[in-house]
Amino acid sequence: MQSDVLIIGGGIVGLACAAESASRGLTTILVEKNESFGMETSSRNSEVIHSGIYYPTGSLKARLCVRANHNIYSECECHNVWYNKCGKLIVAVTTDEIPSLEKLHTRALANGVEEIQILDPHDVHKIEPNIVCTGALFLPTTGIVDSHELMKSYLTEAKGYGADMVFNVEYLGVNQSNSSYQVELKDANGEIIKLNARYIINSAGLRSDKVAESFGIDIDEFGYRLHYNRGHYYSVSPSKSKTISHLVYPLPHERLVSVGIHITIDKGGRIKLGPDTEYIDSTVPETEWYKFDDSRREFFYSAVKRYFPILELEDLSPDQVGVRPKRVGSEKEIKDFIIHEEIDKDLPGIVNLVGIESPGLTCAREIAREVFDILKRNHSDIK
Repeated sequence: MQSDVLIIGGGIVGLACAAESASRGLTTILVEKNESFGMETSSRNSEVIHSGIYYPTGSLKARLCVRANHNIYSECECHNVWYNKCGKLIVAVTTDEIPSLEKLHTRALANGVEEIQILDPHDVHKIEPNIVCTGALFLPTTGIVDSHELMKSYLTEAKGYGADMVFNVEYLGVNQSNSSYQVELKDANGEIIKLNARYIINSAGLRSDKVAESFGIDIDEFGYRLHYNRGHYYSVSPSKSKTISHLVYPLPHERLVSVGIHITIDKGGRIKLGPDTEYIDSTVPETEWYKFDDSRREFFYSAVKRYFPILELEDLSPDQVGVRPKRVGSEKEIKDFIIHEEIDKDLPGIVNLVGIESPGLTCAREIAREVFDILKRNHSDIK
């Protein structure tokens, strides 16, 4: 088998890369070890279209998120993907949180976030009468999207341009051969498949560091090693869900380990709370990652009741657990996406996407465009 481009990983970013690759006239194969697309991080999250407010100015997260927020709604319209541009409040609950809110506003302006507004408690009460705060930022361009529909739209687009999507196929390793790479894969029957590709895009999500390591990269030296971070979500009773019409967030963790336990709204109009944040010990088997720990209920309740006081403990029901691929050290400093062609490591044509956590869902297509813009600068056969 031979292909211009091999994409490892069928989450939302891998699918967006496949669509971008095939649309540029490149023969494209995507391989995914699971039986379908987007079965891990891409389908276990808040489904929020972010604005770009949180991330350090000039970072990939900030630059790509602001661009994505500008483009994604029209792209959803074009592909009939459901979304709700409901807007979002970031609230300061106490007066001593106001300076942090102001700092966030300054960052938003520096990042180019559009239409942001500063609200006082009276303004907030007008649009969310059940939210209590001392001040807030309102982000009208933030919303929610049906992540499955968005992924399916990228899948359909990629296939329409001739890309092949292969599921139940595991990546095993790679050898460099002149101007291409020989990749070894294994299908569900245990059969070994050999494939030659000129370009490889590592979009393996939770395993992207291990794939990068298989290329011979020292993932500790270059900061590629990942630490898995688990987050729980609770659903809120229908009666209380009817009382909220916007996303509502507290102030984020200083180093963005978390943006706080927040209120989101799903496609059916039910509100959810989450996620919390917990680094998974390396001794915990993967089969245990997604088990719901309901002992967290009171913690969630207390965290959200600060700004949503009509919430009662019995309103909460277990919903889901997601796992995020955080770069090691994220708890100490804000870590950016890694989007890097490994020319400096004598691996031209290999692009690693590592640490693609939030706002990866929002940025998926912009990440894909970034990948192929990088390749275009370095390779004359990329359009």
